[in-house]
Amino acid sequence: MLLHLKQIKGVGRGHEIGFPTINLSVPEDIMLDKGIYASLVTIDGKIYKGALHYGSIPTFNLASYTMEVHLLHVTDDTVPPTENVDIEIDIVERIREVRKFDTAVDLAVQIEKDILLVDKILR
Repeated sequence: MLLHLKQIKGVGRGHEIGFPTINLSVPEDIMLDKGIYASLVTIDGKIYKGALHYGSIPTFNLASYTMEVHLLHVTDDTVPPTENVDIEIDIVERIREVRKFDTAVDLAVQIEKDILLVDKILR
């Protein structure tokens, strides 16, 4: 599935737990199961590996659906500019369902595992 999206303002939770994300607009007609996905993300002609989240965020008691992507192997110094830029998301494989974690630390541990799996899938 190929999506063309725009960045929207987030609240910074990903950055706070060590995994900054690009928050994305959610198309009204999206046909995607909630979950975590291995994705290829194209920004300004450059392709990045991405761990995409689509769905609610039960760990932080957020029931509304959101979409955000963490770019693998990107640091604060190398993150591409995304404001007013078309962001292309090529969803490759669903790796797990969305689930609630007891703490943000537990969530961060799972995200680290997700990133390792996404990196392996996208080799």
